[in-house]
Amino acid sequence: MTHPKSRLTTFGQQPRLFGLLAATAVTISVIAVMAQIVLVAAPLWKGGPIVDTIIGMGKQLLLSAPALFYVVGLGRARRVFRRIGRGELFEKANAEGLVSIGWFLLVGALWAIAAAGLEPVVAEQTISHVLHAIGAAAAELALAALGLALIMIGKVMNAAASIKAENDEFV
Repeated sequence: MTHPKSRLTTFGQQPRLFGLLAATAVTISVIAVMAQIVLVAAPLWKGGPIVDTIIGMGKQLLLSAPALFYVVGLGRARRVFRRIGRGELFEKANAEGLVSIGWFLLVGALWAIAAAGLEPVVAEQTISHVLHAIGAAAAELALAALGLALIMIGKVMNAAASIKAENDEFV
């Protein structure tokens, strides 16, 4: 049961809009990952080499793992925003949800950074390729930092939810 003072009704349609956008992003991401794996598996339909194709599918799945971590994080974010939309602000479930989102972002970003490090580097790469790689690495580092920030905010919210529960017992 949510305490009336913990309700904030000024969010309007924002949680619902976020849920719709997150669901769209999840759907597009899952379809894109599946399409990449199917494209790698395409030689199997023409009698191509089974072992090489399966290895290629495994590589593609490993490279797509960060997107899957982000998808799970978005799913967790939808749950948190749904509860916030109902007015449940300082709840333990929201704090745990933020920590979970942070972990999924952090692991996905670190996985992407590690996978980028495994990519072969060609000495003749143009400066635009190098700058693109630096920009992608910076984006992944930003996601890792955001993940850590959400973990910390979630822990602070968890402490606030505990204090709220204690205060509710006194009243």
